Amino acid sequence: MIENTEQLERAIEQMGRMQRILDSHRADILPKNPRNFAVFAEDPLDEIRRLQAEISEYLGRFEQVNAA
Repeated sequence: MIENTEQLERAIEQMGRMQRILDSHRADILPKNPRNFAVFAEDPLDEIRRLQAEISEYLGRFEQVNAA
């Protein structure tokens, strides 16, 4: 769970790393074996989704404060 801007920045950086891993898999594995690409892509995609949810939750707290 993201509690402050430092953790938010780390989460955004981690999303970038996961995206680069996915891009690498797409370039290296997908052309040779789409089934393997699907398997290798699962973990980075799950991590991206998890981080997106945490970021949305963190930012949502500010929207609630501004609405109040």
